[in-house]
Amino acid sequence: MRLSVFSDTDWLYPDSAHNSQRSVTLEAVCGGHSGAQILGDVLKSNALVDFQWNSSCGPDVHLFQMLPVGVNENTSPTLMTTTDYESCRSFVTRKAPFDVYDALRPVCDALPANSRLALYLCVEVPEKFTPGKYEGTLSIKMEENTVYVPLFCAVHDLHIPKLSDASLGMLNFFDYDGLATQHQVEKNSSEYWELFRQYVRAQIQMRCTHILLPAGEAVKQNGIVIGFDFSAAERAGQIACEEGAVKLCGGHIAHWHEWDDSEYYPNWDQTIGITTPQGYLHMRLYFSQWSEVIRRNHWEDCMTQALADEPQTHNDRTYRILASMCRKFLPNIPIIDAVETTNLGGGIDIWVPKQDTYEKWRDEYEILKAAGEEMWFYTCAFPAGPAMNRSMDLPLTVSRLILWMGAYYRLSGFLHWGFNYYIGDDIWHSACCPHKGALLPAGDAHIVYPGEHGPWRSLRFEAQRAGAEDYELLVQALTAAPEKTESIIRSVCTNFRSYTHDGSEVISARNKLIYLLEEVKSRG
Repeated sequence: MRLSVFSDTDWLYPDSAHNSQRSVTLEAVCGGHSGAQILGDVLKSNALVDFQWNSSCGPDVHLFQMLPVGVNENTSPTLMTTTDYESCRSFVTRKAPFDVYDALRPVCDALPANSRLALYLCVEVPEKFTPGKYEGTLSIKMEENTVYVPLFCAVHDLHIPKLSDASLGMLNFFDYDGLATQHQVEKNSSEYWELFRQYVRAQIQMRCTHILLPAGEAVKQNGIVIGFDFSAAERAGQIACEEGAVKLCGGHIAHWHEWDDSEYYPNWDQTIGITTPQGYLHMRLYFSQWSEVIRRNHWEDCMTQALADEPQTHNDRTYRILASMCRKFLPNIPIIDAVETTNLGGGIDIWVPKQDTYEKWRDEYEILKAAGEEMWFYTCAFPAGPAMNRSMDLPLTVSRLILWMGAYYRLSGFLHWGFNYYIGDDIWHSACCPHKGALLPAGDAHIVYPGEHGPWRSLRFEAQRAGAEDYELLVQALTAAPEKTESIIRSVCTNFRSYTHDGSEVISARNKLIYLLEEVKSRG
């Protein structure tokens, strides 16, 4: 059995060739993670996989089988996807259709025969751990044959802060309906909420500070809204808090009909404008009842509230009116939303412009930030092209470096719309999910997969978590040595469209960051 070791910064494919690397060498820090990919030949028999530290007890080690996922179309240079490879070949990794190793199934039994050996090894270092050099061995046993892979892990005396002390805020939107359909359980059943608990744990593992709650559902009598049912939101919030969530976020309550609408409408009645007297009465009833749920659960200090998606210049007045209603009944609850304008001052507390929107109006957003406004950023299917996103046909480096750019721009949070939006009939073979008559770029809708008993992570999940951990180190370094740190960042990315495709360059830059922080620490 031939085995080859690869970093966790480059994609691997079922047809990837072997390399000359036969051992795993990792650099890690306390409270952080570090990983590697291992590729072998097609297994002729079932294989048992195990890892042991050679002598002293080392960090935790988690093993996953990498599963191929089908990318059916390439990311378009402009919007959504394309079948014209020549138009996108400069920034995508391969011509679609192709399979790529993205899904990670925890290794809990023998690996099946007749599939290629593909493993992801993840070292998890506890927050309080003794720095030093650790050696271990990964063993792969097939019938009478056993193959060994040495592992060398250097744990540095640097620390990733626990989530409650994180510099980076993070929110991924969650599909509550999809949770039921993909796992074939009844919504709000005990099985459903146990699955949700597993998904919350996954979000926290990815360093999500904010957990999105579902919006309240209208209760009608004779066709008239008489109140709202917040039982699902309350149960979701309670589970999230039990699992250690730092913040909660109330779900969107209004939307526009069309992109260029000037009005917003309540989720439960698309005929009533927010700015009408009737619209106010609906919002008054909603917010007053929601405030009681927040007070009953003592969530005042951890709650944030999303109102309506992507306000723009032509509907900023409507959004401000909606925000004023929210503030009347939810005072001191920060309002957070993805925005497509700079003209919402006083109507929003946590600004979340899209990556290209931020760069387009960077001067205006920097003025707001300098005045004390909190500034995040987000990504979604638009803009497409080489713009940093979590797409499966963009270099894997992007899922990590997107948060390096966040640190470079001193943005304090990151939002993505799709944690588990499993849209379509077969995400395993058609990762480009359907949306309004088109296809979303592969993986844009989700960063986890519906596993046997909960979510399975992805290589993009691991890369984004690595980026979030790098962000924390970058913030420390930017404070202590800003010019040297910015130089390290610019060696691998210069804006949201310009970045290295070479994973080895990312690893090199991260190691330079570690050495810089150690140098700073040694000087006191």
